[in-house]
Amino acid sequence: MLRPLRCLALSLLMLACTAPARADVADVMRRIQADGQARVVVRMKADTGAATWSARDTAGRQRAAVAAALENTRPALRGARIRAFKSFRTLPLLATTVDREQLMSLVASPEVDEVFLVRRERKMADVAVPALESAQIFNAQSSIDIASAWAKGYDGSGYAVAVIDGGFNFNHPMLAGKNVGDACFASDDATTKSNCPTGAVSQIGVGAASNCPQLSDRCNHGTHVASVAAGNDGTNFGVARGAKIVPVDVFYSISDPTDCAPALTCEVTDSVAVLDALDYINERAAALNIAAVNISIGGDLHDGYCDEDVRRGVIDMLRQKGIAVAIAAGNGGATGRVAVPACVSSAIAVGATNDGTSVANFSNFAQTVDVMAPGVGVYGASGGGIGLVTSNGTSSAAPHVAGAWTVLRQAVPAGTFVDLENALKQTGVPVTRFSSGFSVPKIQVMAAINRLQGKDRRILNSLVSGNAPLIGQSYLRLFNTGVSAGTVTVTLRDATTGAVAGTWTSPQIPSQASPQFSFESIERDAGTPQAAGRIYYNLDVTSTFTGYMQHVLWARTGGVFANLSGCAAGASDGQVVSNVHASNFTSYESRLRMVNTGSAAAPAVLRLYDSLTGVELATWTSPDIAPGATFEMQSSQLEDQIPALKARVDAGLLQYNVRLGNLAGYLQHVVENSQVGALVDMSAKCELGFAAAR
Repeated sequence: MLRPLRCLALSLLMLACTAPARADVADVMRRIQADGQARVVVRMKADTGAATWSARDTAGRQRAAVAAALENTRPALRGARIRAFKSFRTLPLLATTVDREQLMSLVASPEVDEVFLVRRERKMADVAVPALESAQIFNAQSSIDIASAWAKGYDGSGYAVAVIDGGFNFNHPMLAGKNVGDACFASDDATTKSNCPTGAVSQIGVGAASNCPQLSDRCNHGTHVASVAAGNDGTNFGVARGAKIVPVDVFYSISDPTDCAPALTCEVTDSVAVLDALDYINERAAALNIAAVNISIGGDLHDGYCDEDVRRGVIDMLRQKGIAVAIAAGNGGATGRVAVPACVSSAIAVGATNDGTSVANFSNFAQTVDVMAPGVGVYGASGGGIGLVTSNGTSSAAPHVAGAWTVLRQAVPAGTFVDLENALKQTGVPVTRFSSGFSVPKIQVMAAINRLQGKDRRILNSLVSGNAPLIGQSYLRLFNTGVSAGTVTVTLRDATTGAVAGTWTSPQIPSQASPQFSFESIERDAGTPQAAGRIYYNLDVTSTFTGYMQHVLWARTGGVFANLSGCAAGASDGQVVSNVHASNFTSYESRLRMVNTGSAAAPAVLRLYDSLTGVELATWTSPDIAPGATFEMQSSQLEDQIPALKARVDAGLLQYNVRLGNLAGYLQHVVENSQVGALVDMSAKCELGFAAAR
């Protein structure tokens, strides 16, 4: 005979598989088995009756749809003997407490879509970091290039950043006059104590989010986070220094050894309080011109995305309205996992860097992290209302991104969410954690604005169509300097009209490899119709790795070989060159010039890689090169000195990549075009537009 609880669990499992209500049913059941009841959020059906709820609707239309959905759901609530519940104004959700029979009744109801367990979460606590790591910090804001945006007049003016946190001291000079739309929400559980100034479970109005008792630290976290996002005292600035702040306090007090140990009491929040805040923000977004939301709050670590979280639908809704929700990834130091709710796929999950080029020791880091921002030694306002303090944590990284989004929104008011998100990702500086095998971009604000405004696009111009063989054959060279393999995506545009003609994605390109593709093959694989009269294409190029690209033209009839890699805002990294022609590349042998710009004689150390596979072939050291002097070698001379390289060339290797080390100076790559008696400079190359893969 089955035990009653096991029977109930099996019944719930069957209902979860056959009825529309699924989500957290098993977790809710476990909580009920442990505690006798569980707090839940119920998603009502909102696509029937007098009004249909839509994520894109105005808050007014959403309120009407929620009211209709609630009327349709009342019979199900009565049937489950649920008399006390909390509803939301613009969200088709309600919160209540259920026992096992009530849960089963809700799960079986056709008026209920899903049932979610309410979970508690904490502020992201400040993290101690080693002195050596902290000393690497120079200036968080300079590392994201926000001052260049301010100089252009982009500082978030006219917009607001909503900050969901735990108390804000607006007496601090950095926050003075910044607050609009103050609100406070607490749990309606009888075992908790509200921290709203009136003691109510919700409070809206001036001062509602500013319960900051003297000698208390409860406003330290929220005050610091808000100041990093949008503070301004005339001398010290947050990222969106011209923006207003919508402060929402969602932390309440509990006395629970499970959550508070070793303390007797502590402050927590939960998914209901955060939903209250998001509901309020959605309702006031248009009136307050809210551009972004910051949540430096976290729960358990999660592998992959946690789209079963009840807040996913609300974050989706804000995303569709152009509002970014930046969430701290968490301070557990994990690789491959982030904290809930940063793992919601439609949120902007933010990890922390230390010195601007590497992941902070404490930061969670995963491929579900969208962007990185400074998180070590970040200056901001003190919760005591006087002075500045430094903080370490992804809590400090997330408001950099919320502020940056607000600045981008001011710069490009009509930009879509995807436009702004891609601009932040594609212009960011990739950072990685040793042995992780992937990179995530650290935001660069002015570069993102330039991208959004049509500047600094990764463009190659006038590649020759297969329609014009007499002009010559264009080749696209793609050099992966990153740590792992990736792909490049090319948008083909008619050079005369700018109209998109097709897209092409490369095969996987290994690290240190630089394969060459004829443009005729790209044109063919993209399915681009060879329109009569179309001779030239322009390319927009992005990649999932860092590196370079080149446009090389070979004029068959004249034997001319040329590098046409002109870039509006590209770069020629003098430490690395790609596609050096081996001695068996008939009529077009390469020369390498090593230039010492240092103050002392030193040898150049060259590392050579197979251009197709990225496999390292050999290392070679030159004689000492005097200061200001150049040492030049033909590829045939280099090969004669490196037996392993010579053997690969004799076996058919046509091109290899070279990286310079040891020498203070640079490499120049020229090709001897013996057919026309000229030297062609192959050094110039354009940076690839990097976009982290989600």
